[in-house]
Amino acid sequence: MAANWVLQSLPTDGREASGQDMAMAALKWVSSCVAILLLMIFPVSVAGEIRNGGKYDALPYKFWGYPYHARNPQEDKRDLRISWPDHSHPSATPSAPHGRTSKSALNPISERPIEPKYLCFLKSTEGVDILEVSQWRRDHHTAATYVLVSYTSEHFRTEEEQLFLHDVGEHAARRAGAQAYWVGCSCLGSTDDEKEDNVWRISDVVRGARSMVIAVADVTGQEQPSLNTTALRQWGTRVWTLPEVLLTPSNSVIEVYNRSTGLDAPMKVYKRNFAYLWGDAAISRELIDHYEGNLTLSSLELVTIALKCLHSRQKGFHLPGDMAYALMGLLRRRPTVVKSDTAFQAFARLSLANDNDLLLERLICTLPKSLSQPWYDMDDQWDVSLWDILPSTQLCGIADNDTVIIDGCYAAAIRWKAFAAVANLTRDSWGRLIFRYLFRSTSYLFIIGISLAAAGGTGAGVSLTAVGAILLTIALLVILGSPYIIRKLYTGKLWGTQAWFFGFEGYMDISTLEQHIFGADMGHLKWSTNGSPLSMHTANEYGECIGHDPISNPETAEKVKRAINAQMGEQRIFTLVDTYTLTVTVFEAVRPPIAVVMCGAEGGMQRALLCSYDWSTQTLYRESVMRMETIVLDQMSRVGRLRLGLSRNVL
Repeated sequence: MAANWVLQSLPTDGREASGQDMAMAALKWVSSCVAILLLMIFPVSVAGEIRNGGKYDALPYKFWGYPYHARNPQEDKRDLRISWPDHSHPSATPSAPHGRTSKSALNPISERPIEPKYLCFLKSTEGVDILEVSQWRRDHHTAATYVLVSYTSEHFRTEEEQLFLHDVGEHAARRAGAQAYWVGCSCLGSTDDEKEDNVWRISDVVRGARSMVIAVADVTGQEQPSLNTTALRQWGTRVWTLPEVLLTPSNSVIEVYNRSTGLDAPMKVYKRNFAYLWGDAAISRELIDHYEGNLTLSSLELVTIALKCLHSRQKGFHLPGDMAYALMGLLRRRPTVVKSDTAFQAFARLSLANDNDLLLERLICTLPKSLSQPWYDMDDQWDVSLWDILPSTQLCGIADNDTVIIDGCYAAAIRWKAFAAVANLTRDSWGRLIFRYLFRSTSYLFIIGISLAAAGGTGAGVSLTAVGAILLTIALLVILGSPYIIRKLYTGKLWGTQAWFFGFEGYMDISTLEQHIFGADMGHLKWSTNGSPLSMHTANEYGECIGHDPISNPETAEKVKRAINAQMGEQRIFTLVDTYTLTVTVFEAVRPPIAVVMCGAEGGMQRALLCSYDWSTQTLYRESVMRMETIVLDQMSRVGRLRLGLSRNVL
């Protein structure tokens, strides 16, 4: 710092130094030499400490609790118990069915019914009988064919209004040559439990139907046939209507009956054109094309797009997890419904049951575009799709309060207390080697020279005064040149540095920041090119990608200014310094993160979760997501299982 202080009086922008600048530098030079001389009398090490073998500080964390839903049944929270074999069965073992107890799956899969439980069977001439399908099949020795009647309770609330549904069902079934029809108001069962159980299996009912018809009503009270489209849009806002349309037979024509116009001349809509009647036609069309066989989506694309479509339909929810339960109708494996599940827990259990694409592991690597973005909106602030992210961790289970337990992460702690001297590696040259030994021996030469000059006399024919004067002259010359010598010793290319993550709130220009860490602005630190959404970069004259100061963007400068007076729950500006890659990154977060957790890769960069910590629940919460160079993994340590939350409530 003393050596660098001298040069701060001289311009660094290419201007010629004025006489006043030179005079001030000369005064500082003398003062700096005196300060350096005192420091040489009491030498201290300016080299930083090599810690952890040069690696980042490890994250001292491990989650010791139980998951709410574990991926492996052995990790279920249960009392210690032993299953003893029943010796009355010779083949019985502790794990055989005849044992006294047996472990059940933590995420049991519900069976897919091959037929509805109840149907409205047509009589020979007119009218219907509501019968159990299994009994009818035993009596007739054949499977029943039926038409499905889809509707929304917003249009048909009373029993009188629901009579029209039966009229539509009977009319459509007789026209289609079917033996029965299925309508929700009569075929879900008699008890509440039975109705709830059958609601979540409607998708299987649709799969088995010969065709589907839709019944709507004009709630406005107007009776123009042209209002069919409006009524159909209202019907489409119900969450369960999406799988009903998707799972109808391919290339089918769906007839739409309006209560205002009766059974004559129903509106006909081809399934492949149905997306145009919905508000999310751009994305729902992809789902329809998939089920029509015109476009093949991967399972990851299917779930991602279906979630977006279900999110835009906010009617028809009975339980918090109904969005996931509607989605599971499109998938093969379906976990049983747990009424106490939150929407996230229901979706997470569904993902664990079906997932071979690591959907949740990919989801935690995304950075939401806003604080209010819900978890099921998978838009990433870098506009990257989930399938572009390659997870590097595994989900072990689902925990309480919409958190997950993951394992296998690389992680490191962030230092907030203060900057520290950073140990670094440079290569010696002859000049640097000579300067180093000369500089370190200066204090001894100075003391010996004064002592010999003061003693005077001769020894072995040599004047001690002359020798002392020579030594003192050499020492004084080194002292006068010490600011220059120090910069020569400690500048130059760094071939290695101690890995640290330094964090602080706010913004600091990179020159001042480097003075705090390395003692002088020597050009070691660079702005990150694409570490956060606030990062900026351009190509230099050689076509190289060079990072720029983020506040050169007026929007970022305004955010930095506004963050000074940020209130609780609002985003603030933080800066992260990585001394291993020598990069500085400015980012936004609500709380200061205490750890960097690496969970995946994308675009040749690592997705690093910046996490705060809630000690009361042992939970790390995602505050922001940065992109870091892959080489940082070489200097990180793995951490045990950790509990991770995607968003943290503001207290």
